[in-house]
Amino acid sequence: MSEELLKEAAGATADPRRSLQNLRAFLGGNPGRTEELLAHLRGIAVLFSASQFLANYSNADPDALFSAVSTADIPLSREDLQSELGSLFDEARMGAPGGGRPLNDLLMGIVRTFRLRRILKITLRDIMGKADLSDTFVDLSMLADVIIEKSLSEVRRFLSGQYGSPSDDGFAVIALGKLGAEELNFSSDVDLMFVYGDDAGETSGVSASGGTRRNRISNHEYYCKTGEALSRFLSMNTERGFAYRVDMRLRPEGQRGALALPLRGYETYYESWGRAWERAMLIRARPVAGEPAVGRDFMALIKPFVYRKYLDFSAIDEIRSLKTRIDATFKKGDIKRGYGGIREIEFFTQALQLIYGGREFLLRERNTLKTLHRLMQKSLIGQEDYAALSDNYRFLRTVEHRLQQLNDLQTHTLPAGPEETVILARKLGFPSGDMFTEEIEKRRTSVRRIYDSLFGEKGEPPSLSGTFFDEDLPDAELREILQTGGLKDPAKAARHIRAIRESMYSFQTLRGRRLLGEILPLFVDAALRSSDPDSVLNHLQSFAGLLSTQESYLEIFSRDRFLVDTLVYLFAQSPYLTKVLLPRPQYLELIGWQEDPKKSLRELMQEMSAAISAGHSISDAARILKQGEEIRLGLLFLRAKMGVRDIVRGLSKVADCILATALDQMKDEAGSLAVIGLGKLGGREITFGSDLDLVFVSAGDVTVAETRAAERLLRMLISYTKEGVAYRVDTRLRPEGSKGPLVSSVEAFRKYYASSAQSWELQALLRARPVAGDRNTGRFFLQMARDALAERGSLVLASDIRTMRERILRELSKESSGYDIKLGPGGIEELEFAVQFLQLKECGTAGCIMVQGFDHALKRLSKAGVLRSHDGRRLGDAYAFYRTIESLLRLREEGVLSRDERALEDIATFCGYDSSAAFVAALKRTRKTVVTICRRYLADS
Repeated sequence: MSEELLKEAAGATADPRRSLQNLRAFLGGNPGRTEELLAHLRGIAVLFSASQFLANYSNADPDALFSAVSTADIPLSREDLQSELGSLFDEARMGAPGGGRPLNDLLMGIVRTFRLRRILKITLRDIMGKADLSDTFVDLSMLADVIIEKSLSEVRRFLSGQYGSPSDDGFAVIALGKLGAEELNFSSDVDLMFVYGDDAGETSGVSASGGTRRNRISNHEYYCKTGEALSRFLSMNTERGFAYRVDMRLRPEGQRGALALPLRGYETYYESWGRAWERAMLIRARPVAGEPAVGRDFMALIKPFVYRKYLDFSAIDEIRSLKTRIDATFKKGDIKRGYGGIREIEFFTQALQLIYGGREFLLRERNTLKTLHRLMQKSLIGQEDYAALSDNYRFLRTVEHRLQQLNDLQTHTLPAGPEETVILARKLGFPSGDMFTEEIEKRRTSVRRIYDSLFGEKGEPPSLSGTFFDEDLPDAELREILQTGGLKDPAKAARHIRAIRESMYSFQTLRGRRLLGEILPLFVDAALRSSDPDSVLNHLQSFAGLLSTQESYLEIFSRDRFLVDTLVYLFAQSPYLTKVLLPRPQYLELIGWQEDPKKSLRELMQEMSAAISAGHSISDAARILKQGEEIRLGLLFLRAKMGVRDIVRGLSKVADCILATALDQMKDEAGSLAVIGLGKLGGREITFGSDLDLVFVSAGDVTVAETRAAERLLRMLISYTKEGVAYRVDTRLRPEGSKGPLVSSVEAFRKYYASSAQSWELQALLRARPVAGDRNTGRFFLQMARDALAERGSLVLASDIRTMRERILRELSKESSGYDIKLGPGGIEELEFAVQFLQLKECGTAGCIMVQGFDHALKRLSKAGVLRSHDGRRLGDAYAFYRTIESLLRLREEGVLSRDERALEDIATFCGYDSSAAFVAALKRTRKTVVTICRRYLADS
């Protein structure tokens, strides 16, 4: 055959280059078939242009190609298909009388070859204009029906050889989706459910030696194995590919549910748990294989669930909640789920069927085009809308076929490149890609207009998660959509979303499932908008399981949807609080806090006492109070309902409460023991996850009982229980540090501070505060501290403070890892050291400045004239700025402020800055200001 003839034939197709390459390849692989090719050159050239997949197959099996092209005028017949596949199976069994797995593998190969040959013919009839769209739908669906029917017979034959026959031999395969509607695509999944008559009884088993029977299993187990084996038979990828991808996720409970259920199992499920999308899905249910009587019984069973006797306008509201499954598609070019796409036409049609189908029997139709016509007949849609929807449905489904025919891929996405768009346009009869693009845009706009006329809410913002909760969305497409959403690990995120969706099935009440169905997509939306969607989705998977345990948790978010964003923000910004919350669902109720967020020490002590009275141990009561308050205060802080000064005071009161209540429980043995708080606790400046700096003091000689009480208190605080650990405790600020006794007398402290204490210990003493235990001992200790500071404070030199700061900057600061706002230059410690030096320097002459907290010290120093008032204000502002950042970092379990852009953006937004650059500039100005002021006051006089 001449090259010119090939070029001429290929040039008349939509994709001349592909067609010519495939024609050449065919002749190269099959040189003896030239005359046959010439006889059918036009049709084969078009086929080779339209489908690379079928061109490759034709090259490998030219007999199949010429058989198909020579009979393209003859429609397929169900009887012929059944007879031919049945004969092929019979021949295979006769050739392999042993049966078993080898025969099973042989039959799978036969099915795949049988399907490929028929797909080749159906495609030729389609692209050559021998069959219209409806004929193609029917042919593709009929082929699937026959293959499923015959495959089921072979699977049953194989299983019966292993387990015998069940006592009630009634099993049916129900097709859903496009196969159920007889509108199957060229590369479509088949959505199936499996139903049987009765789960009572068991199989007969098979004969064993001695006349016994073995391998008896229950009917339910047998039918589940039947469904599993059929699915595997059809979908297993062999050297000849697969027959059909089988999707069984539409069954009750989805992937969690049993593969097969008895009729009464379906009846119970749909009566108790059935949802709107399941009603819409079952409109297209159709028995395709198995026992006809069981199939008929199933259809009768679902009828009252799908079609209500009254006019069911609630279907509009129910299906409106499914609208996000369409609007949120990330791909603009998705003609199935995108705006104005195939799914919108189907949803529009099914919604009207659900509303009126209970009274109008004519509307109980599976096929979309037929249903649209019947809706017009019943005057439920106008003739203009009918014409637009039916014409656009045919157009979009034809586009879908052309997309899928190319490589046998389940795709619904228009090509992005101009060359591919032009080729697709030519396949559909358009002279240019621009004309095709303009036409499809006009059609999709028309569909959306009609769709919105029923569902309304045109301005409703699309939900990101709607697509992800779509029962039909394949995992591959889910991952592809997530790939565009800024996730680091889309595959892992897809697994999380699947698990989140599955958690909706676990609720035991219909109302709970409805609430979960409303709330979980909101959480996923918020997660994908968050600064760290990967981490949030990970936490949300656990949280979804927690939500599904009690309706009261759902009520919290149902009342206030803004709390969804708050909790997602917590997941994104605070691993610390997330770890506290997730294992303890009772704390969810703290999210709906009272209007007055502040609690007094008395209120906290009453709560802890109530917990102890309710049967909790002191240890658990302490942990419950601390964790609950950290969550409550943390959420108030994250929502900017409470500033950092109130936060640290609130957390300090919690520690005071726990220490006081615990020691009060030991008062019989504690004697004159008092607990002194130092560091952040002493200054009432505790933040999230802070250690407690404690020393224990006795009024007189220390008794064994007092030491035991102190040891018990420490164990209570630091021991791990089922509620976690209360606090990490540091007692090294006692005389002689960790080498000294745990409890010392007031007099021992006096002697130590008078003669042995170093400068840094005097600094620490400035923040000493009695927090629990004997009040008189606490007062004695506080007076001792004032005397010691008045006597020795002025001896501390500015050079001592500078030396300590320089050593810390050199050895401990983590400035190389980011902005170390605590130990770095101009940070929190620089502020504290300068203020503490001024307190020590002047406390001998101005006793009023001996106060524990930083803010109070600033005010007293300014009032006493030791600190210039404007310097005091600037240092106070810097301290509040740093402590805000520090608290947020603690919630994020970070010690240093990262220079990473995303981390800086998060902090900047929280602190009220327009950009990370503005925030960093403010941070640098603050550090410079602190360094300048502190160095001035720490200069040698």
